[in-house]
Amino acid sequence: MPRMVDSAFVSAPEGAFADYLAQQPEPQRSTLAVVAARLRAILPDAEACISYDMPGFRVDGTVVAGFAGFVKHCSYFPHSGATLSRLPAAALQGYDCNAGTLRFPIDRPLPVGLLRQLVAARIELENEKYATTPTARRLYDNGRVEYRGKRRNGQMHGDWSFWRKDGSLMRTGSFRDGVQVGVWRTFDRTGGLVKETML
Repeated sequence: MPRMVDSAFVSAPEGAFADYLAQQPEPQRSTLAVVAARLRAILPDAEACISYDMPGFRVDGTVVAGFAGFVKHCSYFPHSGATLSRLPAAALQGYDCNAGTLRFPIDRPLPVGLLRQLVAARIELENEKYATTPTARRLYDNGRVEYRGKRRNGQMHGDWSFWRKDGSLMRTGSFRDGVQVGVWRTFDRTGGLVKETML
């Protein structure tokens, strides 16, 4: 299987994501459509979703970005109160923010550079959360999974899978208390088996 997720922006229930945008007045509708398109480019395999009655993007089961339109402003929601504090103050200059919300003008979409920083900070929080848990997972800054496996007593243990940043499966194998064991397989970007090693 060459890719972990093979679709983008298709899983919002019954078009609820698109419906939300369609119901927004102008200029909010156009502004939020640009933000959505930019987030789709940053998170190519993310699932579109509705979370807390607002559009969002979910990667590997976790919502990492959301937005909404209001009468006098639009808002970006990182779905974590610790995200905005990780950005340099200069990146947020000119925006009204609190721990969980960044407000921006109804006629000015957030710049791609700022959206990349927001997404990267949110994903790094997710990576830190899973750094020492029994369930191991790390995401690339584009939302694709870098690796997934289990830990026992802080050591890699059981089946593990590793992906490239483009989403293609790179390697699978098993660990026993931090030591590689059993059959390890390496795949090319198309999913073809390149090498099989018995350890």
